[in-house]
Amino acid sequence: MEKRVRENLLWILKEVKKAIKDLDIIKLRDLSNHTLHDASILQEENSIQIAVIVYSLSKIFERKNYQAYKSWQYFYKNLVQYLDNAMRSLEIDNEKDYKKASKSLIQTIDKLDYKLRGYMIKVIEKAKVHKASRLHEHGISVGRTAEILGVSQYELMSYLGGTGIADINLSISMDIKTRIEFARSLFE
Repeated sequence: MEKRVRENLLWILKEVKKAIKDLDIIKLRDLSNHTLHDASILQEENSIQIAVIVYSLSKIFERKNYQAYKSWQYFYKNLVQYLDNAMRSLEIDNEKDYKKASKSLIQTIDKLDYKLRGYMIKVIEKAKVHKASRLHEHGISVGRTAEILGVSQYELMSYLGGTGIADINLSISMDIKTRIEFARSLFE
């Protein structure tokens, strides 16, 4: 993993932990968008995965009624533990352990109350599609975006159709003659 990516992920995880402790949902969303921006530039899978996780957490934490569930404390404890594990792995540049910790963050969903678990699974799936649409909006192809986030191209295209992203009408800044001349100049 590149040093810049590792340092950015470490910063994100530290800020996520603070935001969770402060129940700062807006900060969680902002952190997710920050990570997505880096992921769209680098097309780096670790950044994309953490963007999905952070976005999912923001959706989960904004529903305060879930915190009343009996399994919430167990979830919260595991969440903090796996965040700490991920941060430690990044600090010592151990990508293998980082991937285990980030995977464990997602797997904690399976250990929750059945109502909350179902909601969180839906949130993570929706988050993947939402983040995929945002990557596509940054110029990454539908095929590559779907591959990176593990969603179907059909699912992504359906979502994009509903957002209007696919309908954006880009204005042409040069007339055709100028564009042809510019293209020819590239080959001279």
